[in-house]
Amino acid sequence: MQRNMGMSILVSVDEIEKWCKKEKLDVAGNRDVKIASAASFFKAKALDITFCNAKLLNTETIKQCQASVVVCPVGHDVQNDISEKFIIFSQNPRLTFSKFLQHFLSTDLGTGIHETAFVGKSVVLGKNVYIGPNCSISGDVTIGDDTKVFENVVIKNKVAIGKNVLLNAAVIIGSEGFGFERDETGKAEKFPHFGGVKIEDNVEIGANTCIDRGTLDDTIIRNGAKIDNLVHVAHNTDIGDNSFVIALAMIGGGAKIGKNCWISPSVAIKNKIEIGDNSLVGLGSVVLKNVGESQTVCGVPAKNLKEFVKIQAVLKKMIKK
Repeated sequence: MQRNMGMSILVSVDEIEKWCKKEKLDVAGNRDVKIASAASFFKAKALDITFCNAKLLNTETIKQCQASVVVCPVGHDVQNDISEKFIIFSQNPRLTFSKFLQHFLSTDLGTGIHETAFVGKSVVLGKNVYIGPNCSISGDVTIGDDTKVFENVVIKNKVAIGKNVLLNAAVIIGSEGFGFERDETGKAEKFPHFGGVKIEDNVEIGANTCIDRGTLDDTIIRNGAKIDNLVHVAHNTDIGDNSFVIALAMIGGGAKIGKNCWISPSVAIKNKIEIGDNSLVGLGSVVLKNVGESQTVCGVPAKNLKEFVKIQAVLKKMIKK
């Protein structure tokens, strides 16, 4: 059952308990409460659901919280003196809270094409697709089932988008990348881009992000990847399954990011660099060399974390002298 944030229809404890049972979550407390919305821990009011971590968790803070339902960490006894609340116990309260909101309080955009959107004749749409206001989608484009395209998105030729993808406002997919060759006189000749963009299933792309199409081969965003707002993904980049690329990152052409990676805000990755699976690139780093699997790198230029810490210690000593 999908419900909209702030709607007048309330979610009952019976519905919540059924959901918790499916999620294998223990519950306790007042069965007479209802939920209509969500809020942060100290700003929550009656009819809200909220969550707390272990640092906040004690009887006094729970009593101070006015939310009707609180998601708490497992293994803590907060049942005394909180009979007015309904408690959900979770190994990961923030994750459970997020899943709860998606199930009960998510905003349903519906399906269909907004009257102000342009969708070309050769575009193929799957089932339950939503195309928002002022979008422009043209050329050889396919969009899979249950994908949502928000307002002002531009999707150009040779783009294949999978199922359950979310494109936030003003995303641009499929523009030509920055590719030039100089002739003998120094004049810049544009390198034509004949490749496309392939976005696999369950991907989310943030507002104002640009993903260039490939030169000859495709730019690829793989299953479950999440890309934040204001990210630039250059031609022929390959971003692996379930990797996160955060705001203001710049991924150079032909770079390859492995699975389950975390690319922090304002990172710059040189063209054709490879980042191994399960690696983390720290805030503001400039990556000029390949990064192996399960590595943490940071700095300008980016170095292995242990090496970076040693260099910082030496610099501190030099500054003190």
